[in-house]
Amino acid sequence: MMYPGKQPTARGFTLLEVIVALAILGIGLTLIIELFSGGLRLGRASEDYTKAVNYASSKMQEIMTQDNVEEGTGEGEFDDRFRWQVEAKKVDILPGEKSTEFKPPVELYKLTIDVLWKSGSKERSARLETYRTIKLGTDDKKS
Repeated sequence: MMYPGKQPTARGFTLLEVIVALAILGIGLTLIIELFSGGLRLGRASEDYTKAVNYASSKMQEIMTQDNVEEGTGEGEFDDRFRWQVEAKKVDILPGEKSTEFKPPVELYKLTIDVLWKSGSKERSARLETYRTIKLGTDDKKS
């Protein structure tokens, strides 16, 4: 009961104010959890790409240390998740249309290494490419 000359006292929050505050809090927490899980997913994808590039780099070093490169493809596995495919393709270093008698002293090969792995329902890949020259041996003997 209110008496004349007395000011009403504060009674606290209404039920509607509490429900609105809880709804805002719920939405905020949901967004924070989604951001956190998205960060974890990106961290996992980054780890997979780093592994793939390291695997491809080691395979590239293995190929580059070989004495000879042959044109063709090959494939294999690094572990139970990552597999590789390599392609060596000879590149013509002379202009294609002009006929010349000049024989270059080297052959040029384009090396492509793809590392593939399964991430969830998608297949992901990383690719490294480089060129390699192979010095040609001479069949002519000097007299």
